[in-house]
Amino acid sequence: SIAAHGHADALSFTLSAGGRELLIDPGTFAYHTHKRWRDYFRGTIAHNTVRVDQQDQSLNAGNFLWLAHARSRLVSFEVTPDEERWIAEHDGYARLQDPVQHRRELRFVRATATLIVRDELLCSNEHQLELPWHFAEDCEVRLDAATLIARNGPAALYMKLPAAARWQLVHGQDDPPLGWISRAFDSKRPTTTLLGTLA
Repeated sequence: SIAAHGHADALSFTLSAGGRELLIDPGTFAYHTHKRWRDYFRGTIAHNTVRVDQQDQSLNAGNFLWLAHARSRLVSFEVTPDEERWIAEHDGYARLQDPVQHRRELRFVRATATLIVRDELLCSNEHQLELPWHFAEDCEVRLDAATLIARNGPAALYMKLPAAARWQLVHGQDDPPLGWISRAFDSKRPTTTLLGTLA
């Protein structure tokens, strides 16, 4: 009930191709030490999902405690011979003065091996949005205008990015933390994060 080991990662996902990691979950790093890093690794910005107004989806109240939990709900899931389609939503930002509902659709088209990610933010007023994409440390990542290419050996990911957002690559940034992965307890190393911002 207190989600002691939980992360503020509603609607986040990882992606591998041919046994090679592309989009990853950055891990945990620490439990009792390094509070700033503990908060980063379990925060929304460290996951492949949308952060609103620089706030986590769930309210952190200590190393092993959350005051409020984002509740996720599967809206629909469809499988056909041509594609798979998944829609879900969460209410983690319903607590804001102008409540925001985040709904995400993933649609995989088999014939072209295309994954379409569509985020919908339902609200009344304007908000600051951040969309981080965290890549495995073995990936070579290149950003060219509104196109990103990530390669991990023979596996490649081509991303067409919404032109309305501002996109930048971040690698091992300390303040504020961004672009890190932890594969083992108390161990972290730099990796590449693509960060999109829209205000």
